[in-house]
Amino acid sequence: MQMKSSNAIYIAITIVFLIITSSNVTADTIIVNDNGNADYTTIQAAVNASTNGDTILVHPGKYSENIDVDKELAIVSESGNPDDTAVQAADSNDSVFHVTANNVTISGFNITGANSTEKNSPAYGIYLDGVPVFVPVKDTEVQGCIITNNRLFNNSIGVFLEGSSNNVLSNNTASGNRIAIFLSSSNNSELSNNAVLNNEGGILMYGGSNNTFNNNNISNNGIAIVLHFYSNDNTFINNRASDNEHGIYIREASNLTLINNTANFNKRDGIYLDSSHYNVLEGNTANSNGEHGIYLNDFSWGNYLGNNTASNNEHGILLYYYSDHNSLINNTANSNEQYGIYLNETSNNSIEGNTANSNKVHGIYLKSSTFNTIINNTANLNDYHGINLNQSNNKRVNTDIVTHDFKYCKFLEDSSNNNTVSGNHLFDNGKGLVANVSENNIGINYINDRGITEMPFIGSVLTLIMLGIAFMFMRRK
Repeated sequence: MQMKSSNAIYIAITIVFLIITSSNVTADTIIVNDNGNADYTTIQAAVNASTNGDTILVHPGKYSENIDVDKELAIVSESGNPDDTAVQAADSNDSVFHVTANNVTISGFNITGANSTEKNSPAYGIYLDGVPVFVPVKDTEVQGCIITNNRLFNNSIGVFLEGSSNNVLSNNTASGNRIAIFLSSSNNSELSNNAVLNNEGGILMYGGSNNTFNNNNISNNGIAIVLHFYSNDNTFINNRASDNEHGIYIREASNLTLINNTANFNKRDGIYLDSSHYNVLEGNTANSNGEHGIYLNDFSWGNYLGNNTASNNEHGILLYYYSDHNSLINNTANSNEQYGIYLNETSNNSIEGNTANSNKVHGIYLKSSTFNTIINNTANLNDYHGINLNQSNNKRVNTDIVTHDFKYCKFLEDSSNNNTVSGNHLFDNGKGLVANVSENNIGINYINDRGITEMPFIGSVLTLIMLGIAFMFMRRK
């Protein structure tokens, strides 16, 4: 009994000693200077000598290294100025910073030279590597890292987040890289106030959700922002994607929120959605792009576009090829080279309360599109027509299409039928409302004296009566 009692006392004393000892442990600051007047001359040597929670303070200088970070550390430049603290890859085929630990901070460096020319083996300026070496391994994500105030130049990929979540990238500048920032299967991270300039590709995401992109400037790149396959439930607010090949390019991604972004002066499209569903585009500006302001293509259905501006493009807003069940509410599409709002082979869309003025061809144009609702829009001062429901009689019906490509069947009649057009204001266009050889529900629209309505075939006497009322109303005024 006495021996058992002695063992218990010994264990208790040991536990108390460990608690007291651990409570007195403080994080160290390790100094690095390439001139030899510090703890270490290389960052890697400092990392090797460190323990979790330490800070590695790097004095100005030029460091040629590939650094493996496998501990929870803050690695920061003493000056906070990337111009005077450069880290260049000693081996261009390897990452400058390869991070496999959580809660790592990297701040204040000019990070360059990880520019492998091998197509399938890119190198990275900063690599947050959450991919396990042996699969399957649980809880391998790299989390809680802060990448801030760095300059990333001349790397294959500036910053690569792979299987890495809950990280922050802020106030970095990425230029001259093949890809500036790449997220793969990475979630819940925040990218804010970064400058992504003059790269082949800007910000790319391949899988990942619940990431937030705020106040980033992505300019003069090949494509500013790309979301590809399974990149769902992400949010973009107040970003600028201008002067790129494409602005914001989204393919097979859903439940995205794009609010108050600017996508101007891109060579092709401002905002492009391909096969993407249930996204919200609110208050964005997509002006002066070479092709389309906002383009929904190829089965992009169930999206909401509200209060966006798409002016001075080739086309303002285009819905194409089975982009059905979308809502376009209170958007502005003015002064475009061809059409303000253009629907081609789509159905069941709601076009309500939009403004499509001063376009060089038509304000609102439907081609081979059915069962759409067009109400309470304003389409004034367009060179040709305010609203045109086109016969689109330029496709041939043949046996091959009918038997082998059933997805075309609902458009075989090649006309825009069964649309509802009501309550629209159509003043001072070449012609106000044109519905060529089409059966539509044309309600009361407000057309001034210049308005001409051509309807060789209308399927309802009621429609003619309602149009007559509209014309009489306008002429009395």
